[in-house]
Amino acid sequence: MTSLLSSWNLFLPQILVGSLVGALLSVLGILIVLRGMTFFGVTLSQAVTFSVALSLFMEWPGEIFPILFSCVLVFPLLYVRKLPGMKEEVILGILFVFFSAASQFMLALGGNVQNHLMAAFFGDILTSQVRANSLGIYIAIFFFILYLSFFRRFLFISFDRDEYKIQVGNPLPFDYLFYIILAASLTVAVNLLGTFYSIAHLLLPVFALLPIIRSLKILTIVCVLFSILSTCLGFMVSLVGIEKNGEMIYFPTSSSIILVLCLFAFLIHTFRALISSYFSKRSR
Repeated sequence: MTSLLSSWNLFLPQILVGSLVGALLSVLGILIVLRGMTFFGVTLSQAVTFSVALSLFMEWPGEIFPILFSCVLVFPLLYVRKLPGMKEEVILGILFVFFSAASQFMLALGGNVQNHLMAAFFGDILTSQVRANSLGIYIAIFFFILYLSFFRRFLFISFDRDEYKIQVGNPLPFDYLFYIILAASLTVAVNLLGTFYSIAHLLLPVFALLPIIRSLKILTIVCVLFSILSTCLGFMVSLVGIEKNGEMIYFPTSSSIILVLCLFAFLIHTFRALISSYFSKRSR
């Protein structure tokens, strides 16, 4: 236990960053799921990974270029998903595979890209050099504050677009602002902690809690707690090694966190199904 606590203190910056980014994504994910844009969010995360890979290949320093490129890339993504004569799922499926393959294509173009891109896909907070005072964190916080500032307007557009047009006007500027916030936040998350980590925190808390919580305010708070608790427990799991063939084996941190998220989501849905089944039988 003493060893575990000392390791916990050693990796406190990674724990804080992982919890902060996960919490921010879980709040963004609420509107993604309510808008029925789950597949779009997953596809956008792959496009973001490609922008990170491209910036590495071109050797552009800093965190600004991937964010700018992702924000620009979101506009053609929005255009092609609305092409007439094709289903949105088909377009997004093609784009998802395209950006995944294009990102891996970068692996053959440079060793530096390969090392960083593998980290961008799978991530491992424990061994990453993330800092609580990094530029990416400040950018993520700025866009999150922007998101909260216009949340009611985003919500209005999502649920009653026609009424918004009558009362306020053209919803497109705020539509684009929402997508830019999403693209920038995902870019920071992927750049710091990996694609799968970002997708998991974006979607799993909402998927787990939305069926049982109807109040948006309570849902937001519980999603944040769900994300932070899963992150901390996942860290603890990765810090407790198991001995095999005379050597200690430690599980990758990001994957441990994702598995904890999945386990919690599964348990919540199972418990809800059992409760519903029990009361259904009692009412007969």
